[in-house]
Amino acid sequence: MLNDTERKLLQILHNRNRTVNTRISIPDLARMAQREPGQIRKALEKLKEERLIEWEDALNFVRVVEGWYLFK
Repeated sequence: MLNDTERKLLQILHNRNRTVNTRISIPDLARMAQREPGQIRKALEKLKEERLIEWEDALNFVRVVEGWYLFK
């Protein structure tokens, strides 16, 4: 089960990838989610473990795996 930060990030990423489809940095995600960068990294790790996103920290790239919304 996802916590509030993870759900919020997933929604931000889904909307961002659907409309703009550009890369988004950790500081930008932190600003949009109103969370600390450490919380963002931890939430991204959890989402990656759950296979809801693909995240390459070295490349600063996050992509939402299609179909995640079917499991809400």
